[in-house]
Amino acid sequence: MQSSSPTILDTKNMTSPVWQIKKGVWAGATICSAPSTSQWFVGGAADVTSKGKLILINSGLSEAIIDVEVWSESGIRPSKVITLKANSSVVQNLDSLDPGAKRIALHIAPRSGRVNAFLVDERGRGLRSLGGEMVNAAPDPSRVIVIPAIPHMKRSGKALGHTLRIIAPGDVDARISVELISTKGSFIPVGFDDRVIKAGIVTEIALNPQLVPTTFALKISSDRPVVGSVYSSTYAQSKSDFVWSTSTAPMKEYSLAVSGLAPTLVFSGEKVSISISVLYTNKKEKKFTVTGEGIATFKVPENARTINFTKVSDKTYGGALISTQSGYGYFPLVPGSELTRVLLPSANIRVLNP
Repeated sequence: MQSSSPTILDTKNMTSPVWQIKKGVWAGATICSAPSTSQWFVGGAADVTSKGKLILINSGLSEAIIDVEVWSESGIRPSKVITLKANSSVVQNLDSLDPGAKRIALHIAPRSGRVNAFLVDERGRGLRSLGGEMVNAAPDPSRVIVIPAIPHMKRSGKALGHTLRIIAPGDVDARISVELISTKGSFIPVGFDDRVIKAGIVTEIALNPQLVPTTFALKISSDRPVVGSVYSSTYAQSKSDFVWSTSTAPMKEYSLAVSGLAPTLVFSGEKVSISISVLYTNKKEKKFTVTGEGIATFKVPENARTINFTKVSDKTYGGALISTQSGYGYFPLVPGSELTRVLLPSANIRVLNP
């Protein structure tokens, strides 16, 4: 993705995840997605530990003009306007967007061009790596957001913590209520009911649920549009890392390439009912049905090639978690692109000869 030479991929209506690794240091995941007119990133830092980068790509045949809006714990910062030539890309260090900021949120809003943005949150202190992750883009701010897949782990018997990062980008404070959804039921953690989020301030709230190692989801209800994500420390396969679980749109029927990854799929909804068709590397196919209330999981087989979601229950959200020896990663279960219908213009000679 950071190569100087462009690569053209024909996915034939299938969404492909990207598994980015720095061998033995960190790993992260995202999806190959079509150019977008609006992308929100809630994650990353611009302080002395930050080695993060914002990658902007213009795959169009004309110049792109991009507005990069930045928020931090100090409020909204002056927006940055970036111009990209046709078929080109640029890498912007996060510490240049708001130097010293510990909590940032970004909105990428192209005025023109076919633009994709990717955010890499890599951290280190001196020569010691503190891990890294691809921060996935979130949908536009909404009054109800769902973060469907948050890993809860322990190390040496001690639970690893989480941090909810959230912003209300408007001019009015937001009041939020956070519901934690797990296999043991749903509840509102202490201090997460009717919580005030200051307008334009990137806010972080520590979240330390008393749960056994598991995966849980968050449903955030607000009286004002908000966007958020959860930072989680991870420890898997003797490797410490961190992961950003981002909010996502409701799932749709689509196909996902999974060769070589074998992620754990996590679904969250009032009543989850997902029909899955798995195509294996030996070209055999097997069907599964995943059901549950609140949250349900499905471990993709090691020799799976593609996953087809053939039936999805209403208002169900999904995320995928991947663990390797290099690190841990998350990506949302949404299609990277969708076919759209447009009306073709019809010829009418009376326009020329009234």
